[in-house]
Amino acid sequence: MQKASKIVTVVFLCALLALFVPYAMKSTTGAAGLFAAALSLGLFGACIAVVLPRFFAALQTDELPAPNASLGPRSMRFSRAHPWAQIVMAVLVSRLMLFLFAWLASTLINGYTGGMWNTLQSLWLRSDSPSYLGLAERWYVTEGDPRFHIVFFPFYPVLIRVFSYITGGYFSSAMLVSTLCAAAAAVFFYELCALDLPRKGALRAVKYLFVLPAAFFLAAPMTESLFILLCVASMYFLRKKRVLISCLIAALAGFTRSAGILLAVPIVIEGIVSLAALWREKARAAFKKELFKRLACLTIVPLGLLGYLYINYAVWGDALKFMEVQRDHWDQGLGFFFHSAAYQTAYAIQAFKAGDMRLLWGLFAPNLIASFFSLAFVALAAKKLRPSYAFYFLAYFAFSIGAAWLLSAPRYLAAAFPLPMALALLGSDKRVDIPLTLVLLLAQCAYLGAYVLGGPVY
Repeated sequence: MQKASKIVTVVFLCALLALFVPYAMKSTTGAAGLFAAALSLGLFGACIAVVLPRFFAALQTDELPAPNASLGPRSMRFSRAHPWAQIVMAVLVSRLMLFLFAWLASTLINGYTGGMWNTLQSLWLRSDSPSYLGLAERWYVTEGDPRFHIVFFPFYPVLIRVFSYITGGYFSSAMLVSTLCAAAAAVFFYELCALDLPRKGALRAVKYLFVLPAAFFLAAPMTESLFILLCVASMYFLRKKRVLISCLIAALAGFTRSAGILLAVPIVIEGIVSLAALWREKARAAFKKELFKRLACLTIVPLGLLGYLYINYAVWGDALKFMEVQRDHWDQGLGFFFHSAAYQTAYAIQAFKAGDMRLLWGLFAPNLIASFFSLAFVALAAKKLRPSYAFYFLAYFAFSIGAAWLLSAPRYLAAAFPLPMALALLGSDKRVDIPLTLVLLLAQCAYLGAYVLGGPVY
């Protein structure tokens, strides 16, 4: 099996190199851009070089029990075993502090323009937020500027519409949905992490989820908090062997964002590991039954994306209309993640030479920093990170960062749940945890400040 692991790893790395060499020969991004592309590819390859052997090792060994499995029934009833109330309270308090910081920053910079709620409304109704609120109010249309809203997925607007009957307004409904989803995501994320980490480690992972530089978007009327909730809930039920529920939730994630379909990656990986365990036990009947169940459930995962494609067809008569709009209106499409590093670096150098510090530090530098450091953190933690999560992160990174025109790398990566897991593993030593937390908090304050100032933070 070790020989097979080495062969597959070499094949994967050679495939990456085969993609990169022709690209490098035709690259027009300059030496700095090409170096950035090579660095991005190298970090990605480093992750693969660690994750693939880990995956092959998982095929040969039985899974370790959760750290809490040894606790007795009485201990499990204590709030310290399942500190859901504390987690939810911490999320709500952190949201309030974030809102207060944004209001104070806006007031100091722009002067007093109203109370906190009015200021928040003016701050949050940027980037994709107006589009989601517009969908909640009007649904998909084919005329005027709202016709471009076809590129946004429907599940979050549907929830906004439902909760608007309670709140009486779409903005207040969106804020409520995002806050509730953020709190629920924190609880599910804690329970998911507690399957592999001690309770302190699981709490540390939750902390890192909310101190990432772009984590303030979890409080915004956008899809991030809902998407993370669906991802970690799907993974939690998958780990609990509730495969049908996991796949149903994954389908909802695919109805929320296109990246939701990538949850099929960890679902398949976990399925292979489970089937390998049955094969080692020579339980052939159980193996066939489990294989059929996993394959049948896996067919559910694409239903969310297919539902969105049907909406495209029902509204426009073209199931792929969103791709046309992305290409023609936003110059958006799929590309290589290492090309994103190359052209972002080239644009950053141009912005620096032109003295455009707003564009440099608001857009290009955050995109590059988030991309490089997220890969580096996952690569460093890959030996301890569960292979299915690591594979999901790599697929998510390649898909999200490979955008033809990358605008929101920090926000996209804030929705990748394996990243805070990796940070929690690296921060098991307080000498790493404390300074890393402080740096991330300062980065979040700076990034939020750039957003409040109206910088190119999307």
